[in-house]
Amino acid sequence: MRSLLSRRVRLRLYKSPLSSSLAEDNLFAFLEYVQKLYAPTTQLRVAGGWVRDKLRGTDSEDIDIALNDLQGAKFARFITKFQRERNLPPSSVGVVKANSEKSKHLEVATVTIEGSTVDLVHLRAEQYMYGSRVPEVTFATPEDDASRRDLTINALFYNLHTRSVEDFTGRGVEDLRAGVIRTPREPVQTFLDDPLRVLRALRFACEFGFKLDPALVSAVMEKREVVGAMRRKVSRERIGIEVRKMLSGKDPARAFSLLASFDLLELVFNDTAGKMGEGDVTDLALSETIFQYPPREWTESIQKRAFHFLNYLQQSRMTLASCQISNVEATSAIFTPLFLSAVPVIVPDDHPSLSPPAEDQDMVFDDVTEEEIIESALAFLKQREIHLSKQDSVQTVEMLKVHVKWPKPAGKRVALILEAVATYPEVGNELDIQHASVKHRVKRFMWMTQYYTVITPALTILTAARNLEDESDATAQEAMLRKYLDMATTYVKGNNDVYNNGVNRCHRIGGKVVQTALGPGANKDVARALRVLQVWEKVHPEGSQEEELAFLQRLAPQLS
Repeated sequence: MRSLLSRRVRLRLYKSPLSSSLAEDNLFAFLEYVQKLYAPTTQLRVAGGWVRDKLRGTDSEDIDIALNDLQGAKFARFITKFQRERNLPPSSVGVVKANSEKSKHLEVATVTIEGSTVDLVHLRAEQYMYGSRVPEVTFATPEDDASRRDLTINALFYNLHTRSVEDFTGRGVEDLRAGVIRTPREPVQTFLDDPLRVLRALRFACEFGFKLDPALVSAVMEKREVVGAMRRKVSRERIGIEVRKMLSGKDPARAFSLLASFDLLELVFNDTAGKMGEGDVTDLALSETIFQYPPREWTESIQKRAFHFLNYLQQSRMTLASCQISNVEATSAIFTPLFLSAVPVIVPDDHPSLSPPAEDQDMVFDDVTEEEIIESALAFLKQREIHLSKQDSVQTVEMLKVHVKWPKPAGKRVALILEAVATYPEVGNELDIQHASVKHRVKRFMWMTQYYTVITPALTILTAARNLEDESDATAQEAMLRKYLDMATTYVKGNNDVYNNGVNRCHRIGGKVVQTALGPGANKDVARALRVLQVWEKVHPEGSQEEELAFLQRLAPQLS
């Protein structure tokens, strides 16, 4: 290692301290060959995340090439020109134009070369005018480019010509080794220029298990103009995306704790659209129509509950993985209510307890009478209808799509998980959990058939709710979670007819027969009747159509 004193910062060079793959070496050699042919004065550097991750000993597909004297789109044209002249398969090229309205301050050319995706940009300096979130971007030296980045660990370069790591801040490699999150420049000005960097600093601290530089902490805790700038300059969408990454990362519990300690909960978990930033939310009119709730009041009790759920999920990741549950999906179901002030944080205090199954009786229904079927099934349907009248899943889906850019199909599944959690059937205090009551078995069967596609993530959240005050260690909690997930497996195996043939189907009589039996104008009752008949068929697997129609006649007066 040798040190050189540049004009403004101390440059440190590290000769070959990282290990690149053969594919990466070939890619870099190709880029350097094109550069020598068409742009001999241009210098190529890998910038940012790839260098950071390689120095940490992890793989990275985030390859950004920074050019010192020409724009990325022009170099991309050199690549395709080289390929055409030699009859090589042409690379696909995409150019994202600078667009301040979408927080795209720099033109980026994306090139795919033999399966590797590379972003091409020019080294740049950014000058922010007072009160503006849109910088003036100009060509710059690598020193200037490094100094305007968010963190020292993200300001490293890998020079393709010298095959050395360049640390123009003089602190990046050292901070990686010491595990410190630090800004290249004075943190207050860094955050005032782009306040989203506050959330990025917290996210990287949680992702890598690094500590925060005291000067960085003071900049946020003591200089509240930084938080004010975030409220004015950063859109709801950009904040939501960053928080989603934070809570879906390696340490969501610490991320939540840091947000709380920095007094940022109300700001980041705020579903009032159009009040923050200047226009990144493309569905603004829709957002303002749907999200009309005041900000959540983050009491100590609510903070404690939210932290518990995130911490429980984090401790249970190995069990979730072994049961093939998507950690991101489970996390999203846990953190989604944090964005909606009209929804309780995960599970309300008065939510019914999750009772473990009685292994030898839970799937036994031969002792259930028709009166118990009607009473229990209709009670479950009423409970579910009350919930749906209070919380429209459309709101959840739109919030995820607008605020945190969650794909609509994934948003619908998250909404279904939350609905399953909220409608899990109550368990009376008089029940012996070793011998589930007849009524509860019926309700739980209906819950299972209604939400069979999301049973495992829903049970994960319900288990966390049951253990809210549990002080047992992670091993004990995982054992308990495993027990409940085994219950889900039991349901699936015991009801293959439901799972193999689709959702909520009666096998002997269908909707048209039920419609005819109930008479005209009974559309809503038809759907409810089919759900109850599904239970009857479970209890009477050998029952005839005539017997089922007779039961339907006894059920009909109680449907309305």
